[in-house]
Amino acid sequence: MLKFAYKVKKKAKDKGDHRITKHGQVAEFSLREMSRNIDQVRKQVREMEANAKLQEALAENIRRANPELLSYMKKLSPKKRHALIMLSIQENKAKQFKDQEKMSKSILRTLVSEDKEVRNQLKL
Repeated sequence: MLKFAYKVKKKAKDKGDHRITKHGQVAEFSLREMSRNIDQVRKQVREMEANAKLQEALAENIRRANPELLSYMKKLSPKKRHALIMLSIQENKAKQFKDQEKMSKSILRTLVSEDKEVRNQLKL
């Protein structure tokens, strides 16, 4: 993570509303805004985890209901080919949600780390 210096630009009655400047990169924010961002990313992580699990469960249901699809694709009826397509879609969705979950977790780690650094530097 890059090193930044933080300064309180404008104090407020509630520390969570102090306006803070970030040096090394121009940015202005409050601890409350940062906390909201962290909460929002945490929520996104939970949603991605839940969606990935749902998609994995749907794919597993398709596999369990149609085990012959994996080895006999060329001999399948239109109905079975449709089930194989549905399986492929669910697996792809699960992968997409897992990728988004990883990205959200990375953003969350960065935000939490920066929040700690701001609080440490400013002794808030």
